[in-house]
Amino acid sequence: MTSTADDVDHELVSGLDPAQAAAVTLDAFPLAIIAAAGSGKTSVLTRRIAHRIRTGTAEEQHTVALTFSRQAAFELGLRLARLDVRGVTTGTFHAVAYAVLRQRWTDLGRPAPGLMVNRNHLLIEAIGPHATGRRRLEPHELGSELDWARAQRIAADGYAEAAKAAGRRTASPGGAIADAMGRFAELKRHRRVIDFDDLLELALVEQVRDPGFAAQVLWRFRHFFVDEFQDVNPLQHALLEAWRGGRPDLCVVGDPRQAIYGWNGADPRLLERVEATYPGVHVVRLRANYRCSPAIVSAAAAVLAVGTQATDDAVARRADPGSIALLAAATPDAEAAALADRLRLLHLPGSRWSSMAVLARTNHQLEPIRAAFVRAGIPVQLSGRATPAEDNPARRTLLADARRCTSSVDLAAWGRDLDDGVDEIAASAVHRKLATAVRAFLATTPNGTGAAFVEWFELTGGDDDAAERRDAVALLTFHAAKGREWRSVAVAGAEVGLVPHAGSSSPEAAAEEVRLLYVALTRASEHLVVSWAEERNGRTTGRSPLLAAVNATTGAAPTAVPEALRRRRIEPPAEPVLDALEQWRHRAAVAAALPPIAVCDDTVLRAVAARRPTTIDELAAVPGFGRLAATRLGPRLLAVLAEAGLGP
Repeated sequence: MTSTADDVDHELVSGLDPAQAAAVTLDAFPLAIIAAAGSGKTSVLTRRIAHRIRTGTAEEQHTVALTFSRQAAFELGLRLARLDVRGVTTGTFHAVAYAVLRQRWTDLGRPAPGLMVNRNHLLIEAIGPHATGRRRLEPHELGSELDWARAQRIAADGYAEAAKAAGRRTASPGGAIADAMGRFAELKRHRRVIDFDDLLELALVEQVRDPGFAAQVLWRFRHFFVDEFQDVNPLQHALLEAWRGGRPDLCVVGDPRQAIYGWNGADPRLLERVEATYPGVHVVRLRANYRCSPAIVSAAAAVLAVGTQATDDAVARRADPGSIALLAAATPDAEAAALADRLRLLHLPGSRWSSMAVLARTNHQLEPIRAAFVRAGIPVQLSGRATPAEDNPARRTLLADARRCTSSVDLAAWGRDLDDGVDEIAASAVHRKLATAVRAFLATTPNGTGAAFVEWFELTGGDDDAAERRDAVALLTFHAAKGREWRSVAVAGAEVGLVPHAGSSSPEAAAEEVRLLYVALTRASEHLVVSWAEERNGRTTGRSPLLAAVNATTGAAPTAVPEALRRRRIEPPAEPVLDALEQWRHRAAVAAALPPIAVCDDTVLRAVAARRPTTIDELAAVPGFGRLAATRLGPRLLAVLAEAGLGP
């Protein structure tokens, strides 16, 4: 039975509030949806795409949905598939530009340039022996400034002047950075390789240079949807406008309150002043926050008002009040121990640890917190510790095999065959990663070939959601937490020098730091814990001035960490079984040149210690271990238990 347009509209607006329903069904072009945190923007975006297609005002094969991370693009594709929409082009700006360029090179018979997944070695070569005053230019600094300059479409010879005008604070002189940028560009030309930002510039240049090619792109892409529009940079916007070709069929979704990538070249003014960016645009505002408790919404709004004088019009729609706790600790060690204690109290019987997260301003703060949680017996997942694909010979070999799969059927079979990999720890981790990636790729690209899979994998790194599904507390930075949510969130290190960060000298950077804290606070749905240390790295710090607004607005008063906890250094419990297993894991990780978590994560290792299996079958039954890992690792692991007098 074929649904009528009215039936389709009723189905797609079911459960939506009036503003959400209007955003889905409104016949307006261009359209801007300003969506508060927790307002259901992804659901609204995917339903609008489905509504357009079902009502015949857009065609799947001519629709493109752009976002800013591989995880977001993957989630977008899955949600569209659930709405029976599978032909839409979804991806990051880089991924879509790469697909357009590959087709262009194929049509012209040009060999594709090599795409650098890791440019670090070329950055080092570009720096070379050149001195920059009293210190040497570091690759990470050159890479950061390259990203900013490319986003602003600034050439190397114009970098120094532009960086000074923008108030960029760098450890090395602007002229030295500009010289290294020029050498980096020359090295790329000489080696005939490109990096990710070249994909955007090349796609734009090709379209401007060749009217025939431009016409092809205009025919292919007709209906545009852009998520997280506050994160668009000038280069991405220029490419979007070239693809759009002045046509009004555009829907942008975002939130100026969550603009946190200005340091990397994003221009939030494109959304803040959307009426000037797109004259005649119709604006729909989603003000209802369905995620956060009223206390958390009030706290985030107070921080935003004090730090930026901006008014947050978000309205909490949850009935439960939630809770906010402010913890003052003497030192970072005491802070970490206090957070472990607090999250243990918030961990309800039968609930999952993965409903919790600890967020910090910098990666450097996370390792001591991880250590404290492990000592306290709380499973954790530290983000951003994967082994790079380009540094793994086993993975490179397997990807070469994958390229030979000429159909999706062959690729699916190859993915299943990965379970029969070599009996090596490193190979086991690689096989599991690629098998998961194949399933993720085919879920959104059902007709994908092996070559397409390899290109997707090299560009995105595959689907790393599997690690996030572990039952463990997530530890990550404010930036990495964007777009995610947890029942309970601890914001650590909310102190002078970190929140806002000491490096935020300009008014624009200071305002972005406030928005970054706003993002961190609004990741929590029910319980929010904010902590700080009075001393860090030998310097007196103290509570961030932004937190006074939280205290005044919500009535949450700071609680001093108990004196006993201030003085306590939690020692690992005397667990000989776990100690033996951790030593085995350490040796195995060193031998395979892998991080320990790639051999066996903390949660699974503790489960093995608790169950003390004596056979391969018993080991395979341990949650999270599985038959494949038990077959490969079992003999050695059981021998470790036997040596400790605990096994067969």
